[in-house]
Amino acid sequence: MNYTAATIDPALDGSTQRQKPRSQQPRPQTAAQPTLDPQLMAALLSQPVGSELAAVQNAGFSMVRDTYNPFTIIPDRPRSEVIQYEVQSGDTIFSIAERYGLKPESIAWANDRSIIGSLRPGRTINILPVDGALWTVPSEQTIQQVAEQFRVDPYAIIDSPYNDLFNAEPASVLPVGTQVVVPGGEAEQITWTARVETRDTSTNGAQNASASGGQIIFEPGDPGSCGWVDNPGNPGTWVYPMPPGSYQWTRGYSSYHTGVDLAASVGAPVAAANGGTVVFAGWNSYGYGYAVVLAHGSYMTLYGHLSAINVGCGQYVSAGQNIAAVGSTGNSSGPHLHFEIRYNNVTQDPTFTLPF
Repeated sequence: MNYTAATIDPALDGSTQRQKPRSQQPRPQTAAQPTLDPQLMAALLSQPVGSELAAVQNAGFSMVRDTYNPFTIIPDRPRSEVIQYEVQSGDTIFSIAERYGLKPESIAWANDRSIIGSLRPGRTINILPVDGALWTVPSEQTIQQVAEQFRVDPYAIIDSPYNDLFNAEPASVLPVGTQVVVPGGEAEQITWTARVETRDTSTNGAQNASASGGQIIFEPGDPGSCGWVDNPGNPGTWVYPMPPGSYQWTRGYSSYHTGVDLAASVGAPVAAANGGTVVFAGWNSYGYGYAVVLAHGSYMTLYGHLSAINVGCGQYVSAGQNIAAVGSTGNSSGPHLHFEIRYNNVTQDPTFTLPF
């Protein structure tokens, strides 16, 4: 077999020729750059700042304005800790959750139930950096016990950057008062109820639960509250608040959506689902916008996000009677009726009563 020797270029062979020091290397050639005519330069310098550069235009140049934004836009950074938010007028748990990119449950599970159950402007609530729960240890607990309580892996708590627990183990004991972020944690479901009181007119004794007969007050202090009104007793036959086919079903009942949403055009008629007395007619501070609430003994029905209200406080209405018009007031993303049925002020799935 014949071999042919390769010729090695000495310039490429580091063993035969060293590269010259940088100071001795020839400088790279710079391409000739265009220069501005001295007369044109003088004309430019004579122009006031911000004026039209007529000299440039007259010389045959075109002028292009820079349209950059002089402000640096810094994208939103992920939150690294629990923050406090002051509730504003018109806020609901849903609108706050949407603002911070969280589930409504995460707002609820980061705060005391008494605060969330009566969300008022001016109150301060906790906002988590991620979906989950915030837990303050009431008595000594291990991380494993907290994890089981919120149905997560203990290392989800230990490894979380929001907790100072990097050297801990599942068996580590958390002292009383320790506040722990539980990413992905789930607590008990919470249902919000409006403040409702009833009283027996024969004894004038106030009660906390709804009852047939006597008087009732729904959400006292809210703009639309009617104060104390007569409660007519148990309801009769249920009817649909909107005729079937006149709406589009958009959202059903759940632990965090206490009614059903029926989309329709603004102004579409809304009817009383049963005979009862108007106990609320006006603006609601908790996101329902303009709303009507009817009392039917132990039952109540709520009609929210209305554009018009056609009944007044204390008025008795019959099942099927026109009481309002569909709208998009309050915390609403589009025209629809939010409809609730409550029994003893506890929300029920309306489809159990009316098969929408």
